[in-house]
Amino acid sequence: MEKKINNYQISNERLYLRSHNINVCFRVIIDGTFNKSYIEESLKKLYIRHPLLKYSVDIDDENNAWLVQKNDLINIEYYNSNEIDWQRWYKKNQNVEFDFFHGALVKFCVIMGENTEIIVFGHHIIGDGMGYLILTKDFLLALDNRIEEIPQIPPFETKEKYFKKTVPLNIFEKIYARSFNKKWRKSQVKFLEKDYSVFFEQYKNKYIPNIFMNSIEGNDVKNIMEKSKASGLSVNELIVSAFSMAIMKFFNQNKIRLGVAASIRNELVSEPNNCMGNFVTGITLEANYNKLKDFISNAKKTAVALRNKLENIKKRHLVVHFLNEIDKDLIESIMFAVYGLFDNPVSKKLAKLIGVQTARKSLGISNLGRHDFNGYNNFKVNDIQFIGPSFPSHLLTLDVITINEKMNICLIFNESEIIIENIKKIYEKGIELLIHGKNAS
Repeated sequence: MEKKINNYQISNERLYLRSHNINVCFRVIIDGTFNKSYIEESLKKLYIRHPLLKYSVDIDDENNAWLVQKNDLINIEYYNSNEIDWQRWYKKNQNVEFDFFHGALVKFCVIMGENTEIIVFGHHIIGDGMGYLILTKDFLLALDNRIEEIPQIPPFETKEKYFKKTVPLNIFEKIYARSFNKKWRKSQVKFLEKDYSVFFEQYKNKYIPNIFMNSIEGNDVKNIMEKSKASGLSVNELIVSAFSMAIMKFFNQNKIRLGVAASIRNELVSEPNNCMGNFVTGITLEANYNKLKDFISNAKKTAVALRNKLENIKKRHLVVHFLNEIDKDLIESIMFAVYGLFDNPVSKKLAKLIGVQTARKSLGISNLGRHDFNGYNNFKVNDIQFIGPSFPSHLLTLDVITINEKMNICLIFNESEIIIENIKKIYEKGIELLIHGKNAS
């Protein structure tokens, strides 16, 4: 089917189209105040800069999903600081379905008090972590009256031309992928809109997301940087290793499954540059823990496994190519099979293969790296926090962003599987290893 003009087909993200908890959130604390009219004028500039803010979802007669420009709806709420806590606002919105067909797919909240808190909350379909970080940065520039009102149009390429350089599936991998489609056609089900609402309620009963947030700064961050340089490991590799080992120690196991997000923005035929959008892939691997070796030795082993996947083009792009071979209806059925009441062996087998249905003791990682938020003319940015998508296949998901010299960490977890007291114990052990870890025992 040919692309509709100015519309964008949803392909490999189809898995999470109806998974309403797959959201991204940023919270910004600004030393300064703004009136509502100024905030809304700034948002209008933001909507010019990022046209995806105006898009909703359309399903055509062939059940293809499209992002379609429908409206300029700005979904924003205002509160005084004594009326609501930002985490309460976040959790409330995690339990509300996005109106995919009318919009908006991004919500904004402003909490006014001694400081101004701005919360950006949107669905993963129109933006990955980096996409929403770009949006947040541009919102601040708009508030500082320095935004360029030049539309940042996301690129569209067919799946055959998606990457500048890649290794596509070989014939046997394609046959294997298409074998799922063949089996699915014998037992497939067409879901109605009412089915999705029922599924969402079933999903909420099984996956109850909660967050634990903390930060490290000063000498602790300096120690991590020095350890990174001395060990030859990146900061991200140290973070992944520390929290992997913390979970393994907590559950007294010697291996764990990892799911790591990886940006592909600079690998596409048409680079997205500074636009919003979902330009991310993912890899999975197994990390092992040797009790007889120290933290750095274990971390180096994990780093080798990470690099083996991330630096290999075929492995890095595998999930994108594979899902593009799978029937879109089968992809959409996976979440019904795992979290709803849809009992289909093909859906469940595919869910297990791609890691949606798996052992729960797994860790997801999304690290946006280090960013400076200085030099604004009209205000000072005091802090920025990041909550990534709460992929339910993980026991917990680790989100990290370093602002100036402060590392903000968020752990997202399923309350129905692990209590917050245990999350705190895992966090404390992870930080201990990250900052002071030499001996792993």
